[in-house]
Amino acid sequence: MNTHNVSASTTLYREVYGDGDPILCLHGLGASMFTWRHFITPFSQKNKLILVDFKGSGKSPKPFDRRYSIDDKAEDIYNLIIAENLTNLTLVGNSLGGGVALLVAIRLAQEDANRLSKLILIDSAGDKKHVPSHLKLIRSFLGALILYLIPSKLAASMTLRVCYYDRKKITSEQIEAYSAPFENPGARYALLQTAKQCIPSNFDDIVAKLPTLKVPTLILWGREDQVIPLIVGQFLHQLIPNSTLEVIEKCGHVPHEERPDETVALISRFLATNQ
Repeated sequence: MNTHNVSASTTLYREVYGDGDPILCLHGLGASMFTWRHFITPFSQKNKLILVDFKGSGKSPKPFDRRYSIDDKAEDIYNLIIAENLTNLTLVGNSLGGGVALLVAIRLAQEDANRLSKLILIDSAGDKKHVPSHLKLIRSFLGALILYLIPSKLAASMTLRVCYYDRKKITSEQIEAYSAPFENPGARYALLQTAKQCIPSNFDDIVAKLPTLKVPTLILWGREDQVIPLIVGQFLHQLIPNSTLEVIEKCGHVPHEERPDETVALISRFLATNQ
């Protein structure tokens, strides 16, 4: 059964496909749930696949407030999990979404350990020493000015080119899907606020808690990621006890888009192994 809806219990827009143990997917900075399109068919057969747009992204609200920090996003996702009473949950995050997934996983481990079953980090944020160059640019005065002036399709094209190893795989459909939300009022403001607030002030405290994560964790990385390098994946693998690191060759920052078949196969094997 495939359904999609907006929950009355949260302001976040989401779409739900299938039934079974839930898989909740969290996208990266400047993206939306569109990034997970290749997951819908394979992972909705036996699971409830939940795709979410963060506040300020995709079809979620984009208010002109300051509540766009990574802690705010983690709070939104935690509240969604509790409101929907999600249990035996697999939490998936790419890039910024990976950072949010880590914060949520740490909180669940402390407060409600039985809810989270598995964690999947795809080219995830996780080391403040390796801040992506485009994030540094957006956080600068010049970058903020460019963000407001650049045409949305050009911005989307430039973003995808940075994220891909094989740029010939980028399609016009992707550029359109990435650019469309930025025609909405508040979208560029929300992106700027998110960029400014995406590194938590207590980062070192968070890193110190990573070894407390006990759930099976798959860390999946594109070998040629130019946004968040593989060394960050290796760093997370060293800190998270029950983790496996898988590397996809000739692949950039979004393996689930650039190399979806390999990504789905690795995740499927991980899920089957850790039933």
